[in-house]
Order: sequence, then structure tokens, then C-alpha cells
Amino acid sequence: MKGSRLTIAVMVLALTVAGWAVSPAAAEGYDDAVAQWKSYKDVGAWLDKNFKFDNGRQADVLRNVAKQGPSGLRYHSASSTFASKTGYCVDSAKLALDALGRVNPEYNPRWIFIRNAVPRMAHHWVTGFTVDGKIYVMDYGAGHGWNAMNGIHGPYDSLDDYARFLSQLNMKGFKLDSLRWSQMPGSED
Repeated sequence: MKGSRLTIAVMVLALTVAGWAVSPAAAEGYDDAVAQWKSYKDVGAWLDKNFKFDNGRQADVLRNVAKQGPSGLRYHSASSTFASKTGYCVDSAKLALDALGRVNPEYNPRWIFIRNAVPRMAHHWVTGFTVDGKIYVMDYGAGHGWNAMNGIHGPYDSLDDYARFLSQLNMKGFKLDSLRWSQMPGSED
């Protein structure tokens, strides 16, 4: 009995160490990883490969918003989301916003608020930025069933072009009401 517990413990430790070896960016930390990223494509590639949507986190924040209004929105710091690799749309958008600004301040990353027209369903937050005068949108925080939103979208001449893209998506629980550049009404937790 004791031998099998020891064997299991050694196997878990070996798998954990092997996992660290496979993900050197995670071991280096957020600042070191971002220092290596050269363009918005690197930010998107990390989010696409690593970020996982957390239904529980979204539910907690939605309960907070129901009590406090928009100021009840909460997001993790970019480095916390990088370390945990989980969150909901606001966490993903915050990491994108921060990383894009560090990689190239000329991207001028900003929050975009997407109002969902479906009653009692969540609204959505993403990050917009510019490249060569065109608008791009980075979204890797769409929940389950909204996967068609995930990705880097653009180039667009205006947010209306992105709105047309969203309006064409057929996803349960989502119908575009409106979208706009916005300030984040919530705060870091």
C-alpha cells in the first residue's frame, strides 16, 4: 500500500516537472513571455493555445454584477490570467489589452463592449486595436457555444464592419444588440 502511494506521488511529480518543461513561457512568467512576443499574432497564438473559459468564474462575476451593476465586473490582472490560463471574457480581454500595449503601443488597444440582445444572457468584452490604420479585434474569451467569436478578426475600416461579422453568427444565446469602444466599469480582483 505504501509503495503504491509513493509510486503515484513520484509519477505526479514527474508529470508536473515534464509539464513545466513543455511550457517554458509559463515558467518564465508573464513579463518574460511578453518581452519575447513580437506582434499581435504572438499574443493571439498564446491565448488560442492556452486560455480556457471558466464557467464558474463567469457565474461568480455575473452574480456580482446582478448585485452591484456594471461596477461589479471583475477581472484578473494580465499576469494572473497568464499564470492560471483560465477566466472569462473580461480576463482574456484584459490580458490581450495589456500584452498588446506592451508589444507595440501603436496598436492602441482598447476595450470593446458587446451588448447581447438575448434576455438573461451575458454580454461580452473583447479587445480592439489598430494596425496600419485598420481595426482588429482579439477575442479568445468567448464561452462554450460561442466559439465562432474566438480569434483575431479584421482588418476592418470601422466597428460597424465587426458588428456585421457578429450579426452573421448563429450561436445559441447570442444575438448582437450593439457594440462600442468603452471604458471598463469594473475593477481588478
